[in-house]
Amino acid sequence: MIANRISGNIISDSFSDGKLNVPIEFEWFETDKKRMRKVAEDGTEFGIAVGKTIKDGDVLAETDDKRYFARIRTAQLIEIPVHTMKEMGRLCFELGNRHLSLKVEDDRVLVPYDHPTMEYTKKIGFEPHIVEGGFDGFLIVKAHAGSGTIVPGTNKTTGDLAEEQEEAERHIPHSHEAPENHEHHHAHDAGHDSGHMHDSDGVYEMNGVLHRADGMHSHDGGHTWHTH
Repeated sequence: MIANRISGNIISDSFSDGKLNVPIEFEWFETDKKRMRKVAEDGTEFGIAVGKTIKDGDVLAETDDKRYFARIRTAQLIEIPVHTMKEMGRLCFELGNRHLSLKVEDDRVLVPYDHPTMEYTKKIGFEPHIVEGGFDGFLIVKAHAGSGTIVPGTNKTTGDLAEEQEEAERHIPHSHEAPENHEHHHAHDAGHDSGHMHDSDGVYEMNGVLHRADGMHSHDGGHTWHTH
């Protein structure tokens, strides 16, 4: 199925049509991507292209008996309490210099956990601690490759993935409408070693190995994915 708009939110809106709510899970760093492929809890495959940041509970698609909504997974975060505006300004200045994704609230700042940031904020006089929670409404630096926060399960940052996504979108060669779940299959010569786009979510093949924009790759045609 194709999800290209947000039609409501199961958290803020009331529904009385008796439809079953089915979640589609997202990591926090995926909610701002322009296009991606996802599988709902009931196994339904989706092409997601809503064109805006996805929030927890957003309704992405509906059928006669089901409503598919976004569930943003919780993440391990560093919570840094602040007590004055002066502390808030100094902390945000320091974190800004490190190009970190962050969420600013009245009395605290949240950033995705990584050990160097934890130790650094202690060193400059704050009292950080680790919490598990949602990371929506965050501010993210996208302008430079290498900037941002390390994405769990990869050796890349949010800035790296944003740049790869933009590069992939610039090289999508077609604009025709295609049937739902349409995929292209191509044969490659043994000497062919340049990257080739297979679909609009950034999957490409190089030297017989499939690669994704989140840093994962597959040696068996996309059946399993992993990083080294």
